[in-house]
Order: sequence, then C-alpha cells, then structure tokens
Amino acid sequence: MNGKNRPKVSVIIPLYNQKQYVGEAIESILNQTYPNIEIIVVNDGSTDNPFSVLEKYKKNIILINQENKGLAGARNTGIRNSTGEYLEFLDADDFLHREKIRLQLEFSLLEDAEVSYCEIAQYNNDSRHTHLRYVGEVKDMFSNLCNFWQTYPAPIHSLLIRRGLFSKFGLFDEELTACEDRYFLSKLAAAEVDFKYFPFIGGFRRLHEGNMNKNRLHIVENTIRYYKKLNRELGDHFVIKRYGYTGYQMMCANLTYVYLGEVAHGMRRKELKRIRKLLREEGIKFDAEPIPSHIKKFKLERMFLAFYLRRWLRHFIFIKRWIMY
Repeated sequence: MNGKNRPKVSVIIPLYNQKQYVGEAIESILNQTYPNIEIIVVNDGSTDNPFSVLEKYKKNIILINQENKGLAGARNTGIRNSTGEYLEFLDADDFLHREKIRLQLEFSLLEDAEVSYCEIAQYNNDSRHTHLRYVGEVKDMFSNLCNFWQTYPAPIHSLLIRRGLFSKFGLFDEELTACEDRYFLSKLAAAEVDFKYFPFIGGFRRLHEGNMNKNRLHIVENTIRYYKKLNRELGDHFVIKRYGYTGYQMMCANLTYVYLGEVAHGMRRKELKRIRKLLREEGIKFDAEPIPSHIKKFKLERMFLAFYLRRWLRHFIFIKRWIMY
C-alpha cells in the first residue's frame, strides 16, 4: 500500500473512569504498523482524574472532554469529530494487536468491505492469561447478533467500519446504555450489509472487576430495550419471514435463556429476583421457542431443571474445593 493509497483510520476511545488502563489502550494504537491514524479520546465525564495519564499523550491524541453521556454518546462524539475514511473503536480498558489496523485495512480494501471483523481474545487482567473464544466466519450475522445463546460475533474493537455506514444508518442509539453496538450492527445485518471475516486475532478484551457487564440487571434492562427497538425498526414481518417466529417470541426465548444463564452461573438469589421482577413487569413470559439448538431436546420445564442443576453442581464443586483447601 503506497502513500497515495493509505486512507486515514480514526480510532475512537471512549473513556470513563478507566485511567489505569487507558494508557495501554493508547500505546497499542501508537505502536500500530499502519501510519495514517488519528486517535480521538473522548473523556466522558470521568471522575478519577485521567489527565495525569493523558498528559503524556497530549501530542499524539485529540482529547475531547464532555459531561457524561454514556458509551454510545462518547462514541458518537468521537464519530462527529473524526476525519478518517475508516473507523476503529477501542474501549479504554482493551487493546489491539500492533498489526491489526494495517492488515485488516488491507483486507478490507481488497474485499471492498464496508465492515470487516476479526477474532478478539479474552485477556484476564489478574492472571495475565489469554484465551480465544473462536467465532470464525458467520453465515447469518443477524441471527448471531439477535440470539444471545450464540457467541457474540463482533466485539466493537474487532470491527473496521467505513464511516459512510454511519451516514446511512445513523449513529449509536444513546437511549441504550448497553447493547448499543449490538443494535447498530443488527440494523446493518438486517439490511444485508456484508460483514467480511478477517481470520486474525486483532485485539484483546480485558476481563476485570470493573467490566460493565458485571452489572447484570443493567444488561438485562438494555437487552429488553434492544429487542423492543429492533422489533419496532424491523416489524414482525421481517422476523417471521426469516425465522418463523414473531419478534416478541424471539425476545421472550432469548431473555428466558439469559435468565437461566444467570441461574446456572450462580447469581445471588436477591439479584435473580430483581431480574425476574423486571421481566414480569415488562410482560416477558418464560418461553423456549425458539430455543438454542444444543438444548432443543428440552421442554421449558426441563430447561429450568437443567440450569438449576448446573447451579447446584457449581455450588457443590465450590464448597468441595473450599473444604479441601
């Protein structure tokens, strides 16, 4: 790729109370082997005084300070202030492989891809170990985005997106304080935008106690909003024609699975009751149709039994280990 064929890539880093990690995120961009990059850090009302860290990078970044608007609002500010032909999003606690942008951009240009995605490895901040939840090439991107029993195929920093898609489909929905990327990508997939798979481990998602998805009630609240917005956007005809179920049925089945997942993973009873109360207030019934293929042999009652049994085994193993040590 010669100098004339080097499109600018804007890397947008929303920052809210992650000053202990943001330096590593910025360094992973500064160390990229691709030269034509602008780095936009949107400080979204952080209260942990990140400027002591950001001062080191003031010549390398565009820093925008704003009142707290949430993740979607911070990303949107970054988009509005960016000048790149392609956009790369990176959360402040994550980081990229140094070859990610160069190689994925070359791939995107070769494939004429409006959006491409790669593999993202999980990085445990305590143990410093990494592991890969392999995604591979996804044939039905909408299904993988819409159904929570499938591996999430496109973490935000796996993507390289041509900025024109935001002009066509709008920015991230700021009413969503989680699932905002899932909603935007679901709209693209429903419109049959082709997601090109780049087989490369391009980045790392840091697992730590401050991860946003630790607040499970918050995630479930926004999951409900995600389905309601998507169902309004697409209408039942779209979902019925493609999968044979209404949007409401899809929502109920997925939230049943989400709830049972929390049961199996040992969520405290008090928190489970809060989620169950929320589902009841939102008129969401426990349902098993459609259900994930790996448990489709179960009826709804058997699903509940199976997941509660997993919960019991999880507690039993934990107690056994505690006694042994």
